[in-house]
This record gives sequence, C-alpha cells and structure tokens, in this order.
Amino acid sequence: MMFIKFFAKYLMFYRYLIIFFLLLFCAESLLSNENLQDSSQNRTPVVYQSSKSPSTAIYRSLILPGLGQIYVESYWKAPIFIAATGTLVYLIIDNQIKFADYDNRLSALQRTDRDYQITKIYREYYRDNRDMSGLYLMAVYILSAVDAYVGAHLYDFQVDDNLSMNIRVAPLPIPAVSLKINF
Repeated sequence: MMFIKFFAKYLMFYRYLIIFFLLLFCAESLLSNENLQDSSQNRTPVVYQSSKSPSTAIYRSLILPGLGQIYVESYWKAPIFIAATGTLVYLIIDNQIKFADYDNRLSALQRTDRDYQITKIYREYYRDNRDMSGLYLMAVYILSAVDAYVGAHLYDFQVDDNLSMNIRVAPLPIPAVSLKINF
C-alpha cells in the first residue's frame, strides 16, 4: 500500500511536469508562428533555377547506374557504377544457371541417395548467392540514383581554388598573432 502512495505521488509530479512542458511548447510555437507570418510578408521570394534537373539525373540512373553521373558530369563515378552493375548482373545469371543445374540434379535423385543432401546444400547455396546479388544490385541502383540527385543539386555550386589560411606574427613591440582566412 505504501508503494502505491509513493507511485501516485510521483505520477502526479510527472503529470504536472508534462503539462508544463506542453504549455511551454504550445506558447513557443504560437509566438514563433506570429513572427514567421510578419517577416514573410516583408520578403520577396527568391527563385533559384538549377542548370541540371535532379529528376532527369534520377531517371537516367534508374535506366542504367552511371548514366546519371554522366549527365551531371561526374565522369569518374560512372565506370564504378557501370562495373558494379555488370558484375552483379553476371553473378545473378551465373548463380541462377548453377542453381537450375543443381535443382535438376536434385529432382533426379531420391531422398535415400547418398548425394541428395550435398546436392540440396549446393542448390540452396547458389539460390542464396543469387538473391544476395539481387539485393546488392538494388543497392547499387539506389546509391547511383541518390548520388546523381545530389550531384544535380550541387552542379552549380562554385568551388574556388583560393582557399587559404595565413598566420602572421605582429612586430616585436606589441606581441600579437593574427589569423586571416580567405573563402
């Protein structure tokens, strides 16, 4: 009985604490909405037009991984995605052929045969490898599409080669160190 009173006391404390934070959150959100409405009326919207379309980059990557990278001019990434796709397609086809071969062998054997269990293990091994290669192929497609999407968004981003940092020590009478960073 004492435990229930103790538990009820802390339950009431936590209930009041939760109500306090909910009210605090609601008041903060109401105040922030008013500020957003006032400041949005004074500003003019800025429209940014990208020179490479992200949706086109995704569609090209979904046709063949690497085409989206060629579209956004990331030429060094395209052979990586194309080679990964070709390798995984080869592994899928090879494992399917071996799976079908061991499936045919297994259907010709009887359960009492000595090689039945070994053939069944090989068949399952090639089936699992085929399925995993298919999952890896889907991952390559998704990764290629995401990379092309990001590349299309960042296509117009300017990177200047003049990134530098200089540290100079002031003359001797006044000891000081200055740091200058150029962006």
